[in-house]
Amino acid sequence: MDRIRAVQRRFPINADTGWAALLLLLCGWHVMVDPELRGVVAAATALVLGVIMSLAVALRRRSPEKVLLLALVVCVAQILVGFGPLTTLFAVFAAIATAASRGAPWAARLALLGGLATALLAAVVGAVSQPDPLRMAVGAAVWLSVPFTLSWALGNRARFRRRYRRQLDARAASQARLDATCRRAAQVTSRVEICREVYDITGHRLAGMVVQADAAGRVLDSSPERAGQALEAIAEAGHAAEGELRQVGVLLRRAE
Repeated sequence: MDRIRAVQRRFPINADTGWAALLLLLCGWHVMVDPELRGVVAAATALVLGVIMSLAVALRRRSPEKVLLLALVVCVAQILVGFGPLTTLFAVFAAIATAASRGAPWAARLALLGGLATALLAAVVGAVSQPDPLRMAVGAAVWLSVPFTLSWALGNRARFRRRYRRQLDARAASQARLDATCRRAAQVTSRVEICREVYDITGHRLAGMVVQADAAGRVLDSSPERAGQALEAIAEAGHAAEGELRQVGVLLRRAE
């Protein structure tokens, strides 16, 4: 699968255009082998229908609603007139599947109902000239509704799978945002805890410095040596508190 995708990226070919070209070739082959399409007018009309339906296949992803309406109209006209290459039915199936997969909700419903109505119409028209028209019409309607229903089911399955993938992507993005928020909250909590610890430690040191300063002031005249020792202790406590504050600042900047 990866090799196929690599080849598609290296040689970008529109798949719908390829299917349209294949459908046009099948229509041309049908015109050549079908005895009813040997006339010039009949062959030209059949080829025109083949070109129209091939264009519908090529443009089905760009405008699924319009392509669906065109395919159903052409198919109904072929059934009523009783003329045209049967290979154009592949274009109808493709239009139904694309409308069910990518079209608007009304187009998805019309794809199913229109396909079933087309199958019923083909069964009724084909059974009119039969000995037992009712039985033939019911049997033909059941058999003809299978490919239309299957085409719609495949397209509808693709729609739900695409919607499910979008929901998974949205859920993953939401979970990623939630995880990022939790990480930021954890960082903020850790910073708050660090600030509280620094506040407690610095508060204790400042309280000790205040006590040492009061003691130094009291013994400054009577015992200068003890006052000097108290001032040295105050200086050491101040330097220690300054160093701790710098370390905490570095840690907080790294956490950002």
